[in-house]
This record gives sequence, structure tokens and C-alpha cells, in this order.
Amino acid sequence: MAGNEIGIGEVSRRTDCNIETIRYYERIGLVPKPERTASRYRIYAREDVQRLVFVRRARELGFTPGRDTRPPAARPSASAASGRDAR
Repeated sequence: MAGNEIGIGEVSRRTDCNIETIRYYERIGLVPKPERTASRYRIYAREDVQRLVFVRRARELGFTPGRDTRPPAARPSASAASGRDAR
């Protein structure tokens, strides 16, 4: 690996995030899927590590992945989200 490419184990150590948690965040789209080596090992860039640190910190502050944190007035209504007219 080049100097700016980091394996999942090192990413886990740097972010204090479990390897399975990192894989889960990839599956749900919270972090982008990383590049892979010819032998299919995940390789991460520095930006990926920074994003995981941010996500970890947000979770410590009480935010959860996938939760809509916008105020209720800023969220689309249920009828608008379903494509139906609100009457």
C-alpha cells in the first residue's frame, strides 16, 4: 500500500471504531465504499478516516445514523414524501 492508503485494522485503531461497525457504515452508505487492492483488501484514504472520526464524535453527542436531524418544520410532510396530495 502507498503511504496515504490505510488498511481497515489501522482505520479501526485510529478512529476507535470496531471493524464490523466500519463495514456496517459502508453498507448503509454513511461512508463511501473504499478502494480495494488486487487481493480485495479494503484501503482507505485520510479523508475516510476523518469522516469516521466525525461520525464517531456525532454518535458520542447523541446523533444516530440515518436519523433526520432537521427541525420538524424543515422535513417533508408524510403526504409529500409519498407523492399524495395533503387534503
